[in-house]
Amino acid sequence: MNYKFLHKVLDQIVRETRIDYDGEIQFPFSPFPSSFRSPPFSPLISFPVPPLIFTKHCEDVYGLNGDEVGYVWNEYKQIISDKLKNNG
Repeated sequence: MNYKFLHKVLDQIVRETRIDYDGEIQFPFSPFPSSFRSPPFSPLISFPVPPLIFTKHCEDVYGLNGDEVGYVWNEYKQIISDKLKNNG
């Protein structure tokens, strides 16, 4: 795996994720916002494997394969969860 490229993909997806700390999060790979509540809850934590919409986004936009998508997904979940826990 080309981790340098995967981290660029990860950075881009994180930058495109919009978090309204009043309770809403807009993912770049989904047309619909998700809500979260206090204590911080990430709608991502409930997905041990990437949801199909995330996988399709990574394959179509960045040309990633299954292993690469899994790596980016795990890193992305952690980053977004940390942002929600720390309010940014």
